[in-house]
Amino acid sequence: MADFSTHVFGAAALCSFGATFCTKLLALPMAEGLALTAAGTVGGILPDIDLKVSWPSRLLFTLLGSAAGLAWLFANVERLTVLELWFAAVGIYLIVRYPMQWLFHSMTVHRGALHSLAATAMAGLLMAAASHHLLGADALASWMLAAFLAGGYLLHLALDEIYSVDFTGMKVKRSFGTAIKPIDTDRLPASCVVLFTAVVAWFFTPDPGAFLAAWSDIGGRWTGTVVPRWLLEPRAGP
Repeated sequence: MADFSTHVFGAAALCSFGATFCTKLLALPMAEGLALTAAGTVGGILPDIDLKVSWPSRLLFTLLGSAAGLAWLFANVERLTVLELWFAAVGIYLIVRYPMQWLFHSMTVHRGALHSLAATAMAGLLMAAASHHLLGADALASWMLAAFLAGGYLLHLALDEIYSVDFTGMKVKRSFGTAIKPIDTDRLPASCVVLFTAVVAWFFTPDPGAFLAAWSDIGGRWTGTVVPRWLLEPRAGP
């Protein structure tokens, strides 16, 4: 498998290029371009969250706890006092950083259900739902963040598979095939949780019409084609 620095720099490099491309192409604000780069980089290290007793895992749960606390703080900044906001934000951080980390690691193994295409879809859908409902992002921004997070996640899995092949000796390591898989058939209960979470998250995502329409307009100008109308129709949902 690739080491942590390879995942970080690989995701940061590719996603910063992609974010620059999308910012220019869709005329996005600079702040959104930076957010896309950050989302892709986080996605590039997210599959290693199931590594037990490792600094990548501690770093990831620290970042997740901080993001959860700050997101809650800014979402409620107008209706609560400063002390209430900060006490609650610190409480959310501590819950995510310690009890949730312990619970998570007690139920997962590395290269298990989270190293799969199903987990990639789950991460993207959760990002779309969370950015829309918790951060107040519009539909286009939510789906762009989801796409970059999922793209970084998929890049992580691809790098792990590439590093499972010893090209100098033309040998395939025993870990080959464990990073990219549709689902983890060896741990079906965990895989069912991943699939269930993805399905539930889908119902909380914003309408993808704006996202598809934006790329349809660009694709139409380049190729003369458009996305089918039924894909752009609004769907019912929260």
